[in-house]
Amino acid sequence: MSAFILNKAYILSFFSSLQEGDLSFIDPNVRWVIGSEIKDPVRLTGVYNLASWVTDVKTPLWNRLQNQAVAATPTSIDIITNNKAIVEVVSKGIQLNGNPYNNRYVWILFFSDAGKIIEIREYLDTALCQEVMQTNEPVKG
Repeated sequence: MSAFILNKAYILSFFSSLQEGDLSFIDPNVRWVIGSEIKDPVRLTGVYNLASWVTDVKTPLWNRLQNQAVAATPTSIDIITNNKAIVEVVSKGIQLNGNPYNNRYVWILFFSDAGKIIEIREYLDTALCQEVMQTNEPVKG
């Protein structure tokens, strides 16, 4: 078995898979810190594992967006070491109320030796998340 080599193509594959709803690149026990370690369900900050991120962040946010999705595109990828990368991302979406949801992110990604993401430090416009959460009635699933 060959050793995992972190490169830009791997990061792009991760974001492409994420767009399709494929979370297989992420370890289920990931430590996913969004904006702050203080949990705020309106600004969507806090510390999550994969299941709690889906339940507490992705689902509530995407249920307030048209097509229940955003298009996230990496604009800059910096490989720091074989297990760490910094990725700048832009997203485009439309809130249910018709306002844009165009956010910018910085993701600091940490990978295991097997290539799974074991930690994510995500920084974004949490005020925009608050706007989405407070001004849109969620789609009932």
